[in-house]
Amino acid sequence: MVKSVKQIRLSILAICLLLNTVYCFATNYTVSTKADLIAQMGAALPGDTVIVANGSYNWGQVSFTNKKGTATSNWIVLKAESFNGVVFTGNTYLQFGGKHILVTGFRFANGNSGANDVIQFRSAGGTLAHYCRINNITVDNYNSDSTGSSNNTGTKNGGDTLNRWVSIYGTHNRVDHCTFINKFNGSPTVVVWYDSTNYPAKGTSTYHLIDSNYFKGRGYLGSNEGEVIRVGTSSNSRTDGYNVIEYNLFEDGVQLDPEIISNKSGFNTYRYNTIRNHAGGITLREGRYCNVYGNFIIKTTTARSTQYGIRIIDKGHKVFNNYLENLDGNYNSTSSLRCPIILFNGSTNSNDTANPAFAAKYFAADSALVAFNTTVNCYGGAGIVVGFLVDTSGLYKPHGVTVANNLIKMKKGQAVLIDTYGTGSPVTYFAEGNLYNASKLGVTDSTGFYNKTLTFGKISNGILPPPSLVKDAAFNSADYAAVLNGLDAQGHTRSSIYDVGAVELNGSGNILASPLDSTKVGAGTPIVPLPVRLLSFTGSYSDNIVKLDWSVANEKDLSKYEVECSSNGYSFATIDAILANGKPNYNLNIVSIKAKSYYRLKMISKDGSFYYSNVIEIATNKKDIISVYPNPAKDIINVNANKIPKNIRLVLVDNCGKQLMNVTINEGLNTFSIKEYAVGVYHLQLIDKQNVLESYLVIINK
Repeated sequence: MVKSVKQIRLSILAICLLLNTVYCFATNYTVSTKADLIAQMGAALPGDTVIVANGSYNWGQVSFTNKKGTATSNWIVLKAESFNGVVFTGNTYLQFGGKHILVTGFRFANGNSGANDVIQFRSAGGTLAHYCRINNITVDNYNSDSTGSSNNTGTKNGGDTLNRWVSIYGTHNRVDHCTFINKFNGSPTVVVWYDSTNYPAKGTSTYHLIDSNYFKGRGYLGSNEGEVIRVGTSSNSRTDGYNVIEYNLFEDGVQLDPEIISNKSGFNTYRYNTIRNHAGGITLREGRYCNVYGNFIIKTTTARSTQYGIRIIDKGHKVFNNYLENLDGNYNSTSSLRCPIILFNGSTNSNDTANPAFAAKYFAADSALVAFNTTVNCYGGAGIVVGFLVDTSGLYKPHGVTVANNLIKMKKGQAVLIDTYGTGSPVTYFAEGNLYNASKLGVTDSTGFYNKTLTFGKISNGILPPPSLVKDAAFNSADYAAVLNGLDAQGHTRSSIYDVGAVELNGSGNILASPLDSTKVGAGTPIVPLPVRLLSFTGSYSDNIVKLDWSVANEKDLSKYEVECSSNGYSFATIDAILANGKPNYNLNIVSIKAKSYYRLKMISKDGSFYYSNVIEIATNKKDIISVYPNPAKDIINVNANKIPKNIRLVLVDNCGKQLMNVTINEGLNTFSIKEYAVGVYHLQLIDKQNVLESYLVIINK
């Protein structure tokens, strides 16, 4: 039957009305039982929201599938009634599959999901998640085992149960603005999985985004299975992933596994992440052609650690525009794996990729680029190591490596180490434009390396600015323009002739990246900045008074300015607040008892959103009033007070904000027992009335 034009138009109109009924009239459903949640999420249409009523729930396995969404449809939302208002505990764990599902606002705390993933982008029936997202999720102390010990294989040992907190299956998924703290048992915190494949076959590319998350207190003491993020596995390490891991903060980890991030697939990007006071580093363990740039890897404590920078294994990786400060993983050794930057030897060469037995082997670094990185005030054997013997069969050395326009200042140790030991073909590399300041270069052929006195400036926006001699000193800038995209580590546009190192002194544009802190990432942190423009924020010191001044423009719907202070440049506490009054200029005077302080503004709008100013440093030429040792500590901790004001109290706080100790501190040596406290990372605060004068991170490691 042939339809008339009028009939066709009526049919189209009916379809449009039906689509509007299905997709445009979104419905909210509130549930408080597991059965209702599963039923409503299984039936929800794009645009619908299923709200879990605030409360604490122990529901065991929660799994649902919803195939009604598409890559471009409205979200199918599962959310808490209010952020952190729904707490999953006991043995609750979540599994979901389908398309365009958003899970947001929940907290998993002090539970135990056994060997199950706490959150899995795959339903119990095997339906994978695609174009799905979790955000504003908190997972805190959800450990299947609390002993933090295991044998070297990462398998069960003495009752340990290993589990992951987030397993990402499917494609085009996102994990963002989540907080993951206090994971003490084995298996990585977050894992990217590929199709089940046999090496060297390739699986499906996944295109996941892992961004703006806060990882803290990784404490697993087994030597394997302690990663924070792992992207792939050995069996599918030839898969091209195209995943992006960016703007994440990794902080205060004491795990023994050397890999904070473990890459095991190809064509992934790791950028603008901050690793601070965290054992381990970034390891390109397996896989090829990854980019690692714009990362800030920093140690701010005086205690020794095993923190290092970046390891490069296999072919085609590019490591550039990274800032590495005060790392001491290879403190007294030229044969340590914990260097600022290291390119590995291999037990097989990079062309021998067909044998499945080689899936987990070390492939020699091949055709790698190490350029425009800044290594400052690091300790150990060498700042950049080209070639390291990983085992007795490591006969294959790095080849085709380019080391260019890096800035290397060592507190202890040499600038570069090129492996000349053992048998096999020699290292082949090309070097140009590198500036170093170390006890020695460490390379017989000094071509491409130039010895300079490198005096860095005072900390600004979280990093030490390089000396002026780096300006326009890079060799062959045009050759690296495409790789760097014309930018430095902070997102500044570089000048036509680049500066040596990660930071362009005369770069232009706004700062797009700097070392992160916990107020900028993780669950509950803002995504949209405030409608106020900060023109300047400066400070000065005179006669025990710190004077802060700031100027603003376009102040609209702003509630107040909170002034925050820190003794270390990254752990801040509020010391005062000034209400917004519509005027262009503000100031505040503060009595200071510290040798050195850091200040910033927290600008808070009337709707509760906020963002931060730049950080400024004020030196007073005073001596620090207390010192804390040992750190890490085991049974006791000593606090030595120097000319301390009266009525000062010392408070010990855990990662959940619980106050564990509140005592008066006296002049001289104060000793406190910490035997009763569990292994982990704590905050030791010096408090005058309600004001936090200083805050220290203390690691307890039995």
